[in-house]
Amino acid sequence: MRVFLRAVFRTGAGRVALAGILATLGATQVQAQVREQIVQQTGPESQRIETGFERDINRYRWTANTLLSQHFGKWSATLDNRFRSDAFVLFGDRLSFRDENLLNWRVGRPLGTRWGVQARGRSHWYTQSRVFSQEVYSGVLFQPGRSLRIEPAAGLAWDRRPGIGGGAGEPPLRMEIGPAYAVGVTWSPAPMNAYRIQVAGDAAYQFIDPRRGRAVRMEGNAIRSFENLRITTDVRYSNYRRDAYQAVSFLNRTTEDRVSETVEATVGDTLNVSMEIETPIYRSIRLTGRMDAGTNNRRIRTLGAPENTFFFDTAFNRRLLDGQIGIGYGEQNAGRFMANLSARAGAEVERRRLTNREDLPQTQVAQKANLLQQADYDQGLFALQARGRAGFGRLTLTFDGSSSILRHDTPEANLDDRDELYHNGQIGARIAINRRLSTEMRLLGTWYHTVYLSADRSVENNVRRSLRLRPAFTWTPGSRTRLRMGTEIRATYTVHDFVLPGRRAIDQSARELRYELDGEHRFRSGPAIYADGSFSDLRLGNLLWDHFAEIPFDTLRTYSARVRLQVRTRQGITAAIGARLFIRSDFERAATVRYDIRNEDGTRQLDNAGKPITASITRPGRTIIEQMGPICSISWPMPGRSVLRLEGWLNVQHVRRRLFGTLPETRAEDIRQAARSGDRKIIPNISMVASWRL
Repeated sequence: MRVFLRAVFRTGAGRVALAGILATLGATQVQAQVREQIVQQTGPESQRIETGFERDINRYRWTANTLLSQHFGKWSATLDNRFRSDAFVLFGDRLSFRDENLLNWRVGRPLGTRWGVQARGRSHWYTQSRVFSQEVYSGVLFQPGRSLRIEPAAGLAWDRRPGIGGGAGEPPLRMEIGPAYAVGVTWSPAPMNAYRIQVAGDAAYQFIDPRRGRAVRMEGNAIRSFENLRITTDVRYSNYRRDAYQAVSFLNRTTEDRVSETVEATVGDTLNVSMEIETPIYRSIRLTGRMDAGTNNRRIRTLGAPENTFFFDTAFNRRLLDGQIGIGYGEQNAGRFMANLSARAGAEVERRRLTNREDLPQTQVAQKANLLQQADYDQGLFALQARGRAGFGRLTLTFDGSSSILRHDTPEANLDDRDELYHNGQIGARIAINRRLSTEMRLLGTWYHTVYLSADRSVENNVRRSLRLRPAFTWTPGSRTRLRMGTEIRATYTVHDFVLPGRRAIDQSARELRYELDGEHRFRSGPAIYADGSFSDLRLGNLLWDHFAEIPFDTLRTYSARVRLQVRTRQGITAAIGARLFIRSDFERAATVRYDIRNEDGTRQLDNAGKPITASITRPGRTIIEQMGPICSISWPMPGRSVLRLEGWLNVQHVRRRLFGTLPETRAEDIRQAARSGDRKIIPNISMVASWRL
């Protein structure tokens, strides 16, 4: 309770602001249509408030989301706020807080048949980084025609964040304010010669000396349809600039009672273009194709750096091209027969470079340029994929397989130069024996080969093989009862291509047997009972591939079970109560047990402060984790589509150990007793959400 109250007073209700969704403005040729466009941005008239609290082990979380949309005559207003506060319990019962608040709001009304006025704003608040950023705009909405809309706006932007400190301790907060300008354009003409085109974009600029901000976004879509051929083209472009003080940098230092104004400007632009084509060839046979191209550039510049200091401006460039073509028969999600075969090829290039070479000594240029170059790479991919489904009466067969080869080339200084060959496939069969009983079986396999081309890492070359068999059956003896049981048998083997002389093989094997059972039964009177459980036995070992044998070194067993009784009333209230059990047993190479030092008469030895004297011992052993406890939930609908949801689960954890090997004779019994007693902990967990629709 003390922790809860500290967290509540720390966050404070006054720190929660209201906000609204930032949406696209709209208007039409008549006054009523102009208002309808504004309503489309703000959404239908509604009010929703949602609050929540969650306690999960060592974390407390509070959330508060508010969405308000209302009309006052010709005026329309909306605001949306998203607040989240996390409190983490650290060592010594110390709390660490992280609060975030995102706010957006908008107000507007039509003026005549083609004009409208509006005001909007947004703010971001982060306590961990001590950043508070806000923008406020006001402008007009002009729609000269049905397909074109223009929204210019002007306002102010201010930003508060840690600046540059002149001494020890946290840097002082720095506030800048300056003009901001924004514009939004939407163009959606009527279809022209089977073409449908939509273009939307917006831009915002902030001038808060000595920093700048910029956000430009554009999206375009064109669809060409004639006869049975359809071609879709999408274009997305964005350009951003973010300036921040280098509060923790060797550049920010006080010289002659003057604090340097060192600003790091990050500029990034991204362009993505995709084209998709689909056309039937003959009856149910269709041809599909897709091409994606993209570029991403990011540049970092240091502004206002002190004289005689070294700073490193860098540029990042990425280019990618990906194409896919396929031929298919039948429908993806319907029909008794379906087949699809596709091929994919792609390439990706990434480069980094130093852009202020002329301002740096050659020794610094060579060192930093070499570090940047090590992250460069060229990557090529080719893949084939096949999918199919066939139905024969009560029998349904499915197949899904793919093969790909990846070539990842890096500079000589980067040892990550490698080739990867990957095969993956699964075959499934489902038989509906009758309307009450059905069974299915799936066989899955993977083969993954990694080859490092650098001699220094070639010893890591390995082949990983995995095979899984998943049989299951579902039984529904009645309309209110369902039972499903499944089994999984998995075997994974990792074999290295070779072993260096004088070293031992590090090949490994993993074999798992798993059972799963879940069922439900709904009583005539209304309640329903749900139960599920699983058991897993995972065995790890050192693999002797030549003899197909293994030397076991660990066995991990896991048990889990859960049962719930759920009741639903006529008023719509749903409540459930049950219990959960989880047990895990695992081998531990170094298990540590702390035990009390006792006197000859069996009493505990105490130090001068009256505290028990303890000692610890470490041996190989087995650790057993037991977790159990009740669970409950309730969903309570209220008038006006409001709802209250509550979930709680109490986790009573007991960690015990069993040590292997010899123990000191004089302390052996005390050590075994301490290992059996283990550590006990009670972990309450709760989640509560209240949503009001006003």
